[in-house]
Amino acid sequence: MAHIQQKADPAVRALQVDEVFRFADTAAGFSFLGALLTLGVLADTGDIGRGSVWFVFACGVTLVRIIAVVGYQRRDPRQSVEPWARLIIVANLLAGIQWGLLGTVLFPQEHGYRELFTIMVITCFVGGSLTAYSSIPWAHPALSIPATIPTAIYLFFVQDGSHFYAGATAILFCIAIYYYSVKLTAHMEDRFTLQVAHEDLLRVTGGANERLELENRELSHRAAVRGASMESAREQAERLFAQFLRSPLPMLECDSGGKVISCNPAAERLLGEREREMQGRPLSEHLVSTGHTKVENGAQGYFGSSDASTHEVEILAHGVRIGRCLATFTRFPAHEGMQPGFGVIFAAPPR
Repeated sequence: MAHIQQKADPAVRALQVDEVFRFADTAAGFSFLGALLTLGVLADTGDIGRGSVWFVFACGVTLVRIIAVVGYQRRDPRQSVEPWARLIIVANLLAGIQWGLLGTVLFPQEHGYRELFTIMVITCFVGGSLTAYSSIPWAHPALSIPATIPTAIYLFFVQDGSHFYAGATAILFCIAIYYYSVKLTAHMEDRFTLQVAHEDLLRVTGGANERLELENRELSHRAAVRGASMESAREQAERLFAQFLRSPLPMLECDSGGKVISCNPAAERLLGEREREMQGRPLSEHLVSTGHTKVENGAQGYFGSSDASTHEVEILAHGVRIGRCLATFTRFPAHEGMQPGFGVIFAAPPR
């Protein structure tokens, strides 16, 4: 509880709200369709009068959700997302009241299939929306509490007398739904916090990418002027290796098949694995294309007609997408009888 009550970092809060609005339009559509079908059941069981009033209220809830979705899509990205988070909570509270009315005021007095239908609808909508709304604290409890608690109390303590054990079990299940909502919210906030931390690291080192490319060109020029003497080659190798180890930019070296050969400490910190754990594994386990680049022929698909290219990719750490950045791919010189490998340097995402 204390974890979700703390004020979230603005960047983390923006990710939480954006996660909810990824599903908000679909959730609103399913909720309205469910309400429409429920109206059909109420009409089929002779309760069309009260059912029509309930359906009008359901349409109002759907309208609030549509306004929230459209407004969020057209908002100024520079403005705070707090009003949209509060609007989602209010909309879910109204939806919870909507389904709570179905389980109390509109619950049938006669035994029949409508009793089971009512319980099924409330249970499915509350349980099915857990992952869709749990990224914002209190967004899912605003739906689940008014939908389930009044229904449980009415069914087992009001409708036909008190049934303590059945009622206690129903209340326990309602509390369990709330508990898992809180735990999932905390888990998602931790994940978003880690994602923001990695994005900040890449942003701080963003300017170093251009400086590193300039330095690489200067080193190549010096090597061409000095010739191919062994001493000069050794000095250049030592400088490049020192640069590789000490650079704040994450770097990977791969063979022609796209499997990792080595990496520097910055890459170990970014990907959360030691070099020996990454060696021999495909590069695709650590980065994927964002879709702006069409990648064919495995890792070699990142190269066009030149020996160096820069693409936008998403970084994976233990299979989890932790951020988006620019990656520069540089093909190494080919040796006789061997296919050339390549190097990868991660930099900041484009602004």
